[in-house]
Amino acid sequence: MSEPTTPPASEASEPLVTVGTITAGATAVIATTIAFGVPLSTDQRTALLGLVAVFAPLVVAMIGRGRVYSPATVARLLGRR
Repeated sequence: MSEPTTPPASEASEPLVTVGTITAGATAVIATTIAFGVPLSTDQRTALLGLVAVFAPLVVAMIGRGRVYSPATVARLLGRR
């Protein structure tokens, strides 16, 4: 008989979903700062949004890599019990 398992938390089972969250959050911060009067040109806004689009997936990949495991690793870990 196998041991009952608890379902993992959503951030553990879908850690890479946060790419959209980080991108949307950073975009909202940029839009809010512009709305409150930070003087940014159109080119500066485009550059900032481009940086967010590039670096958000990289940051999430680094975070997510520590939370996901290959099937071979899981099988090896379960086989050692």
